[in-house]
Amino acid sequence: MQEPLSAEEQEFAVRNHYLVLKYLRIRKLPVDDWYDVVIFRYLRSVRRWHQELELHYYSFETIAFKAMQSAIGNEYSKQARRVKPISLEEVIPGTDGMTYGDTITYENLRRML
Repeated sequence: MQEPLSAEEQEFAVRNHYLVLKYLRIRKLPVDDWYDVVIFRYLRSVRRWHQELELHYYSFETIAFKAMQSAIGNEYSKQARRVKPISLEEVIPGTDGMTYGDTITYENLRRML
């Protein structure tokens, strides 16, 4: 856990908060689903902007957008690694209506136990 933003950093973050909403709107991402994903990277970019003066070569919007883009990419990667539950009643693609439940046999159940 990092220490809280300084008063100057907090004021800067509030003044530029519109960039978070602008970024989500440009990317057509629902605020309700993605705000929590990008806001922490946005705040980290505020801290970096104040500590790493070489970043001032770029606009803060560029720095913040790149940080939020990274957060979105990381979230998509995390989601891709998650196990996706399926229903045993779901039809197996490429079959003639066979469900996953249809593939369960007594022998398969015995192996699982």
